[in-house]
Amino acid sequence: MENLADLPGVMGKFALAITLAGALGLERERKGRAAGLRTHILVCLGATLAMVISEMISRRIGAEGGSVMLDQARIAAGVITGVGFLGAGTIIHVGSTHRGLTTAAMIWFVASLGLAIGAGLYVVSIAAAFCALVIVVVLERLAKLLPSAERFTVTMHMPHGLEQLLEVEEAIREQGYDVVASRLRISSEEERADMTFELVSHAHRPRIEDLAQLLRKRFASAQQITFER
Repeated sequence: MENLADLPGVMGKFALAITLAGALGLERERKGRAAGLRTHILVCLGATLAMVISEMISRRIGAEGGSVMLDQARIAAGVITGVGFLGAGTIIHVGSTHRGLTTAAMIWFVASLGLAIGAGLYVVSIAAAFCALVIVVVLERLAKLLPSAERFTVTMHMPHGLEQLLEVEEAIREQGYDVVASRLRISSEEERADMTFELVSHAHRPRIEDLAQLLRKRFASAQQITFER
């Protein structure tokens, strides 16, 4: 049986895991991310529990005089590997971009945080959690002040659009957008071409509405124009 004298120390680790992971998860929850407060706490708490269990098993084997040594690093490696599948589930592909990368990285981080807490590295855990909060809160506000490239896609459905492909692309470039990729699908039955352009804008706040109005005006034959961020 486990030693009840260890319970206060174990509960202290659990409390620290809940507090630190809760602070990080609250930031994700506030932004409406798929993995929020409860997910971050459970991941960190589970990683902490894994390290606590490995430590107790190691001590039990030593107390019983066993010749088998438990490598606690292998348990930690198993936790990090396993949580990668959970983090991958938060990443979604939207148009030409991927969303959820920060949340996935945060889940991986709180798992590592739980391992550090479970190993008794309290100062390191608190310092790491503080650094993570600075990164996701302070640096995000700073990033909004800096010019950055924004990616999105434009899809146009046009009859006989193959003949106007270069003209459409040139019209987009004239508005200051970089066309990084283009795809064309031709429907022979309907004599229609579906053109998809992946665009990059370096403007601070690109006005997609202006581009949409220009395309509708210059290419009145377009049956549908779709923008996707």
